[in-house]
Order: sequence, then structure tokens, then C-alpha cells
Amino acid sequence: MRSRMTMFILLTLMFSFLQGSINNVSNFEAEAPEVTDWPEGGNAYDNLVTMTQFGYRKIDTTANENSRNWIAAQLESYGYQVERQSFTTDECSNCQNIVVTINGTLEDEWIVVGAHHDAICYSPPPLIGFTYPTCTSSGAYDDATGSGALLELARTFAQWDITPQHTWKLAWWDYEEWQGSASSEGGGKGSLHFVEQQIPENTNVTYLNLDMFALNWPVEMPAAMQLGCNEDYWTLYMFTSPVEDWSYYEERGLEVTEQMEANAIVLQSRLKEINHNLSHPTEWVSVVDDTKGNSDHYNFIMNGHSATWLRGQHQYIIEEGDSCEQTPKHAQSDSVTTLNTMAGGRTNVESGLQTGLDVIATMALWDRNSTADSSDEVVIAQASQGINSAIAIIAILIVTTIFCVVIYRQEKDIFYDNET
Repeated sequence: MRSRMTMFILLTLMFSFLQGSINNVSNFEAEAPEVTDWPEGGNAYDNLVTMTQFGYRKIDTTANENSRNWIAAQLESYGYQVERQSFTTDECSNCQNIVVTINGTLEDEWIVVGAHHDAICYSPPPLIGFTYPTCTSSGAYDDATGSGALLELARTFAQWDITPQHTWKLAWWDYEEWQGSASSEGGGKGSLHFVEQQIPENTNVTYLNLDMFALNWPVEMPAAMQLGCNEDYWTLYMFTSPVEDWSYYEERGLEVTEQMEANAIVLQSRLKEINHNLSHPTEWVSVVDDTKGNSDHYNFIMNGHSATWLRGQHQYIIEEGDSCEQTPKHAQSDSVTTLNTMAGGRTNVESGLQTGLDVIATMALWDRNSTADSSDEVVIAQASQGINSAIAIIAILIVTTIFCVVIYRQEKDIFYDNET
């Protein structure tokens, strides 16, 4: 009788252990963050339309100032404290970046997401860069798409009551655009001001650049362009700090360090992981080495930070060599109407925007504490809990078997005793 009681107690303890193991897994999963809001391509589209309604957002113009004031007002309505970073150059006396900060647990590890709010109009190749009085542009594709999408990301992040691991900064750059062949200086001045003046020493930055996207997967190539193009979709490229070919940056004076190379590998791997998680087709959403610069990410890479540029169709037809890309950038035709026509309607533009939004939002969510940014830790923790549960089950089976054997022997002894 005593042995039966002992075995009963052991069984009770083992079942308790198993229940505790299962509860630990459930409790761990319950800690995963739940977000009730996600960035929407439709909202980003509405933002880009509003940006175009301010007119020609050339530097040092009323339209430029009004558009950045609107961005700042929207951000304040979301609850952000807006930082206006004013700067001047030889060509601009009233330039200003708009920046907000989402503090993370790491003060010296930043993720910066940027887009430019200015616009430009000049002649295309082969006589590129000639400006003239009647040349104006609403800058719908370049870069109201990026600015509008970034504003939608800001709205979404404000709804997430989760502290990120990295400190995040969202920035709308002024004076990204080269002012044409008569200009005394190049473009990229807003992001350059930020990189040189606003990043503390020993701060590591990962930069995500949104400049000209929406005309990309899953937007199908228009029938008119397929006559000279064998592609089904426009690609969303992610031109990223190189893993293989640093020659473009080395030729411009960058001394590539082992840390830069390691950071580039990490960023490219993370972007590919995100695209895989989102089931993006690698043929049409592609992470590649950046070998051309040509947007604000250039300034970050040249200053030792890792960066990527999310970009849809972008090239002039004379550069591309076929009809696959016929960008409206820098032209009077860069309008909402042109975007809708090329994409086949507003709904398709929204879908193209959504692809980029999903990439940035996924990275942001993974970076929130107790989220999939620690996906390896999640897997390990869940596996550990699973191992504990498996051990508990095996132990219960062993104890149950022993219990049955003991009971059987005791019953057998009692039977034989009664027989004699």
C-alpha cells in the first residue's frame, strides 16, 4: 500500500511539471506583441496626392516650405515632437529637414528611415539638367511616393505602444535633388547635413531610403511597354551596402573597413529574411549590391554606415536600353495622373506602395522588444520549452510503466498467497 502511495505522489509531481512546462510556453507566446494597426498603401497614396497639391516643391520656394510645414503638422497630430533641422548652402538659403525620434533601449544604435520632400524639373538625357521657366513638376513619383509612405509609417508607429530596441528616426530631407547643369553644387544636401551634423560620434546607423517606389511589384508592366520589354513586372530593388562589389564607393574615396563589410552582410541578410517572411518573389523584389549611389543612402554609406535604397522603376529609356523603364522623374509629367496611368489605376499604385511599406514595417516590428527581431531567441526559447515538455512526457511514461509493473507484481503476490 505504501509503494502505491509513493508512486501516486510521483505521478502527481510529474504531471505538475508537465503542466508547468506547457504553461511556460503559453505564457511566453502571450508576451509576443500584438499590433492592431498596419501601414496601408491607400493612406500613403492619399499623402502623396496631398504633397503634389502644394505645387512645385523646388528648394527655396513657398511650395517647398508649405509641404514641409504640412508634414510637421501631421507628425504633431500623431503625437511626435518634431525637430526642424535648418541649413543653408550656396544654392539654398531656406532649407529644412523634418525629423522625429522614437527612442529605443539602445541610444547609440539607430535605424533611420528617410525620404526627400523637395522636387525638381529639368530636361532628360541626352541633354540632361537644363532648367527653363516653364519646367515645373509636382514630384508625384520623385519623391511624394517616399514622403507619403514615410508619413504613413510614422502614423502606424505612433499607434504601436512598443519600445524598439534601436532608436528610430524618421526624416524628410530637403534638397536631395540636383538643381541642374547651371548649379554650383550637387544634390543630397539635406541627408548630408544630417550625417555630418546630427549623428553623435560612435553612433552606429542603419539607413533605409524611400525614393521613387510604387511602380514596382506587384504592379504589372503596361502592355504598351511590353513590346520592347520581356519583364512581367517592375522590380522593387533594394540597393544595399555592398557585400561583393565596393568599387563605386572606393573610387570615391571610401576606405572600406571590416566592420562596414560585416554590417553590409547583416543588413542584406535581414532584408532577404524579411522578403522571405513576406513571400515576396526574389525575381521582382530584389536585394542587390549598390554600385551607383544616386540618392540619399549614398551619404550614409560614404560616412561608414550601412544603408539600402528601396526603389521601383527609375531609369530613363535611353539608359535602360529597352522599354522596361520609362521614368517620369524630374519631368513635368511626374504627376498623380501619370502614376495612375502607368500602373493601371490607383489600386495598383497602392499595391506597389504596400510592398515597400510591408518591408519597413516588418523590420520595425521585429525590432520591438519581445518581438520577432529576437526571432532566434524566440525559436530557442520555444524549443527549450518543448524539450522540457518532452522530457516530462517521457518521465511520466517511465514512471507509469514502473507503477504498473509494481502493482502487477503486488497483485500477483497477493494472488499466489491466497492460492496457498
